[in-house]
Amino acid sequence: MSQIHSFLHDTHLGASQSSKALALWPLVRGTGGDPGSAGGDPGASGGLDYVCLADALEDGFVGVDEVSADGSVPSVRVDNRAGIAVLVIFGEEIRGAKQNRVANASFLLPPRQVVDIDVSCVEQGRWGRRPGAGSHGSGFEESADLISSLVRRKMARKVASARHARGRFDADQGEVWQSVSECLTSSGAPSETMAYADYVGTRARDLDETTRAFHPVEGQVGFVASIGGEVVGIEAIGSPGVFARVFPKLVRAYAIDAIDSERLREAPSQLRFDAPEPFLEAVAGAPVRSRGPSLGLGEDLRAGSDAVEACALAVGEELVHLTGFPAPGEAA
Repeated sequence: MSQIHSFLHDTHLGASQSSKALALWPLVRGTGGDPGSAGGDPGASGGLDYVCLADALEDGFVGVDEVSADGSVPSVRVDNRAGIAVLVIFGEEIRGAKQNRVANASFLLPPRQVVDIDVSCVEQGRWGRRPGAGSHGSGFEESADLISSLVRRKMARKVASARHARGRFDADQGEVWQSVSECLTSSGAPSETMAYADYVGTRARDLDETTRAFHPVEGQVGFVASIGGEVVGIEAIGSPGVFARVFPKLVRAYAIDAIDSERLREAPSQLRFDAPEPFLEAVAGAPVRSRGPSLGLGEDLRAGSDAVEACALAVGEELVHLTGFPAPGEAA
């Protein structure tokens, strides 16, 4: 039984929350029951201790910068000076240094260690520092955003292929730039450096309004998201406290696609899942196709079937972060 199956087996769905085209079903940690069923202890959680990147940066315990003076597009260096592990979430954006980047997978960085993590650039037209920008000088700062769930879905497939072929967390940088370009073009956002942040800026008011419509519930560790009645993904974090802290950021990754739902760049021809329960069952039952050491603590899992795709970070038997999406193709 995989860590994904075990984790989802101990959860149940809460009452849905919705705003315009976006609906979220809270995923609450419990004990016993099938994925999506009621019952169990909603406050149950594991014993692994970690904080999110935003808190670590805000407290000054973590520094994120280029790997060298010359820099390297597919890597950044994270110096965790804290006595606690720090979670970087797949798709999480960091801004500054020589160009804005997003994490290619979820990574749990050990206490008091320096780790180089694999990233993708989301600002094609800049390769140079902006001296004195922000409280952290010319290094990286935390962003309020994860990249769009649709872009993450594409990235996850390419990273899964790279893990299988080379054991690396490589995404297709050209495809990421193309996705950002499509976002900028569809929104009409002006951007001198072709930055994803400029696209988000054009949706700021709608994003804030949509995000405020959702709130975490007691014991919540995740959610299943749907846009326009179609289930589009799942997000889960093993720690309820960390999940609550990053909840707005996770919501924004789906809200921005919901705002632009009429222009979705990868919409299936017909509904795959129109309810969260069968989607959860499909994710829980998907076989793990590959697993291997992550960068930092734990192992990276890639699961999938004809119906769903998922990637996860786990330490021992404890799941740290899970992202899953319907697989491309015909309706299930």
